[in-house]
Amino acid sequence: MTGYLRKTILTGFAALILGLGLSGPAMADSHEIKFRQSVMKSVGGAMGGLAAVLKGQASAEHANALSHVMYNLSLVVPHVFPEGSDFGETEALIVIWQKPADFKIAVQNFQSAALNLSKVTHGGDMQAFGQAFGALGKACKDCHENFRKKKEK
Repeated sequence: MTGYLRKTILTGFAALILGLGLSGPAMADSHEIKFRQSVMKSVGGAMGGLAAVLKGQASAEHANALSHVMYNLSLVVPHVFPEGSDFGETEALIVIWQKPADFKIAVQNFQSAALNLSKVTHGGDMQAFGQAFGALGKACKDCHENFRKKKEK
């Protein structure tokens, strides 16, 4: 297993384990944004690993493990945006808390796409991998466009 893959998987599992026991009120105010950022970095790392597999830059044998990490992280994501964590240095837009039903739908779309990708890779259907990865990317993009500050170029 490559060092990059090992680091991505370990980061994902660490974020998952931390997230399982923590929800909004249980977290200290000063740590909510840092925790959210670490979880979202793990999501980005898993996505980067999956993209490398899709591009043929990494072995297809890693797709299954990475897709499972992504799905497990998707289960943590709804818990890293607790009420009152819209302050400080965050890229999260206030609309997350102003329109929680809309945000919930976006997160559910992400979870659904991550679950589908995990099922596709678990079944070994690498033909469908690209399509499932594209659907996951669309779910990520839709959420970023509506609920995250635009990155400065």
